[in-house]
Amino acid sequence: MNRAIRTSITAILTLLASLGLAFVASPASADSSCGEGKFVEKIELVQWGDGHFQVVLTPTAEARKHAALSLNPRDAVVEQWHAIQGCVSGLYGDLADTIWDQLECHQLNSWLILPREDGIWATGSTYELESWRPTLPRWVNGQDLIFTECLNRMGTDPEGPFANPFRPGETDLHQAWDNIA
Repeated sequence: MNRAIRTSITAILTLLASLGLAFVASPASADSSCGEGKFVEKIELVQWGDGHFQVVLTPTAEARKHAALSLNPRDAVVEQWHAIQGCVSGLYGDLADTIWDQLECHQLNSWLILPREDGIWATGSTYELESWRPTLPRWVNGQDLIFTECLNRMGTDPEGPFANPFRPGETDLHQAWDNIA
């Protein structure tokens, strides 16, 4: 796909995705249980080395529909967040902020169709929320969020900003520079 077409598609997708952001979110009640709910099919916790972890949330079809059609799409994010808090203890401060940011990005854009290896959804069939990701800036270009899969693929595009694309323990060169004499 050439760059002009990609840019046009991105602009349209960004505009559509941002429409839901213009509404003021009202407080939402949330189920504090771990797992199934109106917007959560299941939640799994994957442990990585060095205390890092990944929360894998499988959204329901209702969650994607809610992101596309609701006047208050953050209701689903709030309910999913409370379900995650019921499953994962210790989510405070910057750690809570980064997990929330990733969840919000995935859920608000979950209705966008962009065929991938694991299905048709731009944000994937599951939301992988990783403890080692930085807290997102308060304003991020929608195009960057969509094409980096909520910034999970930052560092793999030579034209984009650099960030370490490796997951903790993914390579044996982790911290190798620190050990060079």
